[in-house]
Amino acid sequence: MKRREFIKLGSSALLISMSALNFGCSIQPLVKDKNKKVAILYATRYGATKDTSMWIAEGLGREVDLLNVEEINFEETAKKYDLFIVGSGVWIDGVHNDMIRFLETQKEELREKVIATFILCGTTAKDAKGKERIQHYFSKFHAPLEKKPQLSNYFGGRMNIERLNEKDRKILTIFYKKILKREFVSWDRTQPEKAKSFGMKLKA
Repeated sequence: MKRREFIKLGSSALLISMSALNFGCSIQPLVKDKNKKVAILYATRYGATKDTSMWIAEGLGREVDLLNVEEINFEETAKKYDLFIVGSGVWIDGVHNDMIRFLETQKEELREKVIATFILCGTTAKDAKGKERIQHYFSKFHAPLEKKPQLSNYFGGRMNIERLNEKDRKILTIFYKKILKREFVSWDRTQPEKAKSFGMKLKA
């Protein structure tokens, strides 16, 4: 590896680490109260967001419940917890529909409880279009609450073609061909260490 490429790679890694550090340090005072019940609520289609939620919880180092939005009673869950960290995978052009429904129907209860959000997507922030797309996802995510949570972050997702059902495979094949204009292949951009680091900086 050339010296210039090594320096560039090192700078990128430093920026990612600093981003996670700043995020965690900012949210730390909000989750240090052990008397508060905290939940990481996730919406996942094929498991990547669940995995990331587990890594965040591992780094968090305190009691926290991991909840799948497809398996909860909306009203009971919204009232039961004091604080929520909410995350969703992105599918084609937005976050999971059940997560949007949860936020919309329980917005009065959740407005002051959702302290942070995160998404998983294949998009990166390497260029202006990527950054714009990520902000678009977050805007749709936050819209039901009618306010932006104090902090947000994004992680890489995962695509395993062999695990897709027939309908999803057909939709994505068309999406990649006509919209993204590139070959539809499997990829894994999940970031366990970044997720754990994110969780570690959240803990008191």
